[in-house]
Amino acid sequence: MCGIAGVVAFGGGGGDLEGRARAMGAALAHRGPDGRGLWCDGRAALAHSRLAILDKEGGKQPMRSRDGRFVLVYNGEVYNHVELRRELGGPFETRSDAETLLAAYATWGEACFTRLNGMFALALWDTARERLLLARDRLGVKPLAYAWDGRELTFASEAHVVARAASPPVRADERAFLEYLVAPVFSGVERSMFAGVELLQPGHTATFDLRGRTLSRYYRFCVGSDADASPGPEELASALSRAVERTQMSDVPLAVSLSGGLDSTLVASLATRTFPSPPSAFTIAFEGADRFDYARSAIVTSDDLPFARAAAGELGLELTLVHAPQAERAADLARVAAANDALPAWEQEVSQHRIARAVRERGQSVLLVGDAADETHFGYHFLLDPVALSSPRRILERFGPMPIRRDVLEDPLATFTEWYEAWFDPSASLHARTCGTTSLIVERWLPRLLHNGDIHMMAYGVEARVPFADIELLALAGRVAPAAGLAGGVEKALLREAARGLVPEPIRTRKKSALPKDQATESLYKAEVTRLLREPPRLLTDFVDVSKLEPLLVDERPLGEWERAQLFRTLMITHFAHHHGLP
Repeated sequence: MCGIAGVVAFGGGGGDLEGRARAMGAALAHRGPDGRGLWCDGRAALAHSRLAILDKEGGKQPMRSRDGRFVLVYNGEVYNHVELRRELGGPFETRSDAETLLAAYATWGEACFTRLNGMFALALWDTARERLLLARDRLGVKPLAYAWDGRELTFASEAHVVARAASPPVRADERAFLEYLVAPVFSGVERSMFAGVELLQPGHTATFDLRGRTLSRYYRFCVGSDADASPGPEELASALSRAVERTQMSDVPLAVSLSGGLDSTLVASLATRTFPSPPSAFTIAFEGADRFDYARSAIVTSDDLPFARAAAGELGLELTLVHAPQAERAADLARVAAANDALPAWEQEVSQHRIARAVRERGQSVLLVGDAADETHFGYHFLLDPVALSSPRRILERFGPMPIRRDVLEDPLATFTEWYEAWFDPSASLHARTCGTTSLIVERWLPRLLHNGDIHMMAYGVEARVPFADIELLALAGRVAPAAGLAGGVEKALLREAARGLVPEPIRTRKKSALPKDQATESLYKAEVTRLLREPPRLLTDFVDVSKLEPLLVDERPLGEWERAQLFRTLMITHFAHHHGLP
């Protein structure tokens, strides 16, 4: 896991390419604290900040192919690279999967990406053809941003680094920002928050040369693609076990995130069975969480801690409680806003950021997470609601849109409903609408969730591994029909059956509850928003009708969940604007 960056001047010029690439690599030092690398040939300059997980000495990058033709910078892990090596032959000089990638591309070209089981974002410079290739994994576990003006390409693991290097001064992308205000969990996926900076989409490649840019898609998750061949729970459990076992590829100890929910507990349980020694486990612990009013919460429906403790006890895992003191919450909010260049979408990102810091403080750098299970296994309760499946508007209404100025957008919900209608046919069958909604979740919600996981973990040089993104498991998940995935009116019904006997029964049957957030933040949010609105950035006031937020600051009744979320987003916008120098 690393940070990658580079500049390619196809039409000549480009100034000090080496210096620019070096500066971009330095800006990504938090992603790769174990080393820096730089390569330049006068036309292309590639930089690498390394987090050494496998083959510390042999895996240094940028890495050149044996014949010198290809130069690679790569971020991620290819879990099946040993099997690929057997197919490719050899010889190989290192144990690094980066060298495997170079050989795979030299042998199979872009077809190699369909063979890779893992997570990756990479750039490969072809010195013979003077062509640069960018590629990203199937679900978008690893990020990759770029700017292209037809003659010069700038790319990096984080969009803000590209924005500063390619076209200063940094400016916000209006459409991306509006999407954040209306549908925060879908935002920062199709478009970056920075004008002129694009995001390579999951399952895509892009090639650049003097003739221009060519985009190609090599993977799409197809929901219910072969429902007649739906897997059974035993087949699903076996595939997940193999997926977790593949994540053992590491020269350093591995840890697990353990929320006490089904997904993370399944991963932790299988890790104890397949890893040489039990992994450490981490869970967030907010002050007074046992007294929160979960009946008033739409997505965090119960306290995680009792379930996490029960799971750790039954699995024999050492559980580290990650505390997030109330006294440090204001500083946490500023750190989260500075870390996430897609703009923090929900309050739970404080939990992710805190866990990442705790893992690094314990001297560990790899964490297994349960992400991607809900999105690929029918894990959301609104999939059981025919009204919610009638239109994207019904889903957008659940996000608590910010009050956008009418002179900016007359009807924000109508505008964004049109944006997402490509996934919906209101006249279609319930089965088809469930599949369409799931596709929207996989292509918009999931990449945002994975981005958040990557960006907060890598803020402290921690690699998050996602067993549910395993390609064998994804192939099985794509065969599950909605009727099986939601059998009996229960979300993730088939996965729950697969978990029988693998996790404690109260966890297997536990109602879905999102990653915890501190529900005792209302007074802090009010005070912080009041303070920051004394000199609000134009990024906020040009788009948001601040007058409609002001009553929330003086209202003495307990705020609703989405009202509190609006204050959270106001804080994030303000901190984000100040951090990135936006007006």
